[in-house]
Amino acid sequence: MSRHTEKPIKLAYSHPIKKRKYEGTERELRQREFEELNNDSRKKSKVVGGEVLEKTIHSYRMWFLFLKLGLELEKQGTVLIMKDSTRLGDGTKTKRITHKIRVNKSKYKDWDLNQVLTLKFDDWWKTHRYLFVDEVTKVLKPNEVVSNDPDHLTIQIDTRRRFTDIVNDLRNMNKEQGLFKRKSRERYSINGRIRYLTLLNRYNCLVLKLEGELTNREILTHEDQYIRPTDERTKNGYSTQHGLSDIEKISGNEMNYGSTIFDLISGSKKSFGGKQILLSVCDGYFMKHPTKDYLD
Repeated sequence: MSRHTEKPIKLAYSHPIKKRKYEGTERELRQREFEELNNDSRKKSKVVGGEVLEKTIHSYRMWFLFLKLGLELEKQGTVLIMKDSTRLGDGTKTKRITHKIRVNKSKYKDWDLNQVLTLKFDDWWKTHRYLFVDEVTKVLKPNEVVSNDPDHLTIQIDTRRRFTDIVNDLRNMNKEQGLFKRKSRERYSINGRIRYLTLLNRYNCLVLKLEGELTNREILTHEDQYIRPTDERTKNGYSTQHGLSDIEKISGNEMNYGSTIFDLISGSKKSFGGKQILLSVCDGYFMKHPTKDYLD
């Protein structure tokens, strides 16, 4: 039984994600690894088929997976143990901190939650991507109707003018009227910087600890690489088929593994762990809830 829930749970829809095995030359594999390590939300928004995503698609994939996990845990009436009680020097015990998993359905009314639980992300995304995309600037065709959407602006431009003059016109209009003032997406916006591998590690670690079938050491050194390096500095920090990890080299003490696992799932005041991300998603926010830290 997992030590992170009050009662045993059995996951049928949520599973840890294995590292894909790629074939290719050593140079190609090194390049792929470099791209994976350096893929985060600081890069420019992704444009696909005339649509712009605020974050990379991996961000929405992780949101979907955490929500699926929340729905599955809610279905089983799961109470998540955020912090267990500990005995103090005077013999008293600290209070155990728990949260019952509940998904705020009103926050996800456009997501078709029954599909989230049973579908794979790629299949769900095909019919729900419109919830997260913006449109790139385009020229209206003669037969197209001007949109009444308040998030769209129609401007008439004399194409005989110089391009630099048109740009100056737009800048002056924006300065005087604030036409292009950036508005944050009110719904389904992602709060904070996203690093896909960091999120993936927290998700995988949380799922594996909830299942309770692997030890901390087995999670960190598994051949399927459930926990992966997140940058060049740490890419040798986890065990793979190449031998002992840095954690093992420092000490054979299980406590080192436990400390790493604790950081991944329990987080801190500065950084959400897997449990905090899960609760934030259940409340309708990804990644960080604007007012809660779930540690109290």
